[in-house]
Amino acid sequence: MKFSKLVVLLVLALLAMGGVVSVMAQDQLPATNLVIWSQDGDSNNEVLAAQFQIWADTVAPGSTLEIVQKETEVLRTDLQNAGLAGSGLPDLVLGPNDAIGVFVDAGIIQPLDELFDVSVYPFNLGAAQVGGATYGIPTNAGNHLMLMYNKSLVEAAPDTWVDLIATAKAVTEANPEVQGFAYNLNEPFWFLPFVHGFGGSTYDADGNMVLDSQAWIDAYQFVQDLKFTEQVVPEECDYACANDLFKEGSVAMIINGDWAIGEYLDAEQSPALGPDNLGLAPWPALANGNRPMPFTAGKFISIPVTVEGDQLAAAVSFVTWLTTDPSAVEAFALGTSRLPAIAEVTVDAAENPILAESAAALATGMGMPADATLRCMWDSVRPQLEAVMSNSMTPADAAEEAQISAEICLES
Repeated sequence: MKFSKLVVLLVLALLAMGGVVSVMAQDQLPATNLVIWSQDGDSNNEVLAAQFQIWADTVAPGSTLEIVQKETEVLRTDLQNAGLAGSGLPDLVLGPNDAIGVFVDAGIIQPLDELFDVSVYPFNLGAAQVGGATYGIPTNAGNHLMLMYNKSLVEAAPDTWVDLIATAKAVTEANPEVQGFAYNLNEPFWFLPFVHGFGGSTYDADGNMVLDSQAWIDAYQFVQDLKFTEQVVPEECDYACANDLFKEGSVAMIINGDWAIGEYLDAEQSPALGPDNLGLAPWPALANGNRPMPFTAGKFISIPVTVEGDQLAAAVSFVTWLTTDPSAVEAFALGTSRLPAIAEVTVDAAENPILAESAAALATGMGMPADATLRCMWDSVRPQLEAVMSNSMTPADAAEEAQISAEICLES
């Protein structure tokens, strides 16, 4: 098989770290009814359900899996509330790593090092580790934002923001009904890559939170200019706005994450896209030559502290199979257009160019820590970003207010 240079290097690096999976025949288990709260989206949950059925038929006949779909913030809040109440927790939790630190601090999820062979996940396991202990098993690698474009409207991905702005304006000039570019304007997860691109970070070398550096001010200024000076983004646009307009062909380019690839490849769900028209690329470079750097991690499955006995045995068995058996990994990770988190399953660029493009974008990102204090950053930046994007606050004031808010949060 032919592999892209990037994928070959990635695979060799993982193999060098000893990430070879050994799949063992699993013991038969009694029928068990499991409940999972998932942030992964309905279409991906359908793939998860199908894989569970394959596992159940082989290992625990008669078992069932109830999948409860919850958006990111709802899942976090509901899990914390159930933890405080001492009842109502699910058997499994599937979502990104950014809330894992919060769940650990609240005592909601249990360490997994004694339940799983974590050595088989060499790529992104650190994103689910707190204090040296593992609290999430990766179902894939990535969860990264990248540039996505409609090839019927944009011939090639712009390599710089100057090019993107020019391309977006040209698209709209040629067809006033098509917005050249859109993204989730007020969501900090989409904003932070700009901060990284301007040389900023959430923490300084001593671990102190620094949200008021010049890089943060420059990033606020940049996104404000995109809207009010360059006028290349819609007046108001959240995730649903950018996502829906892109699928119907009313937006030519967006920034979105790998979780949406499967939906965009499905011509029924995304009539303007499909495999012929969807293109992926790394973020365009800023004027300083740097690319905005998205956080990277993946999706992880955690197990609440209340799960024990047959429930725990079934949960561990299913998650082990789902994330280490090559056929299951190919079906779930690659089947939902994600990158695998184990070395044994690789991406053939000739057979799957879209995932090769996703891998190229992933390589430009930076690992996202599971530090619980990140919640203070997200919550402090959000209102300031909203104010900047409504033109009611200057970038400098936004950075100052975010730092003050974060310091109050960290002290509470």
